[in-house]
Amino acid sequence: MNVIWHNGRFIPAEQSSILPADRGFLLGDGVFDTMAAQDGMPVDAPAHQARLIRHAAVLGISLPAMDDWHDIVCELLARNRSTTGAAIIRTTLTRGPGGRGLALPEKETSPTLLITAELFDPESYTPPATAIIAQTVRRNEGSPLSRIKSLNYGDNVLAQREAQEAGADIALMTNNAGYVCGAANGNLFIAENGRLYTPPLSDGVLDGIVRARIMTQHAVSEESLSPARLFKADALWVTNSLIGVRPVAAVDGRAFPVKMLSCA
Repeated sequence: MNVIWHNGRFIPAEQSSILPADRGFLLGDGVFDTMAAQDGMPVDAPAHQARLIRHAAVLGISLPAMDDWHDIVCELLARNRSTTGAAIIRTTLTRGPGGRGLALPEKETSPTLLITAELFDPESYTPPATAIIAQTVRRNEGSPLSRIKSLNYGDNVLAQREAQEAGADIALMTNNAGYVCGAANGNLFIAENGRLYTPPLSDGVLDGIVRARIMTQHAVSEESLSPARLFKADALWVTNSLIGVRPVAAVDGRAFPVKMLSCA
């Protein structure tokens, strides 16, 4: 029986319910976080919690006091028998229930906070990936939502669907200026003449946890990356909290050397 944490309680997943008026369900009015766990312990928990608070603040949503968040996650893993091997922790925060329409509720609402845990096999995500540059959708670098893990992930879903239909693993996305800003499911790094480069946050880039760690461990320059420059790169990697660092072997059918990039 899968157990979740919902608004302060551990309950069986099948007993959970979201109110029909919840703005996260109706409008995508909320944020989420995906964190890895290993052998019952969350990875980079303080960084993930701090980012969730930052992203929620962009929408004006206050994360309920959770000084014991780390303990909650550990107990959730234990209750789901996920204390051996790799697991995924998903935290979803919405503004909570509200009236009809876009206007914020006149009275303060109680946010909805949901945490789930499940086992996963990281090995299935680690082989060198094939990618496409998505053509059906672009990332809007002018929107604050492009830089947070908003529940409005429709653009990413469309891009990833395009990749699947093309037989690729990953969709790389360009922004309105035409620069490659990352993958539908992670950040992007390239190697060029012995140096690492990654797009700046201002290009509509998510402030990834692994991205930040790599930038503290390696000499990395933040620069906008055109598709033409991308195709001349010596190597490419996509990063996120679940896969860590995944080399990209081909983009739009063009092959790249598969090289490793350390991230302790």
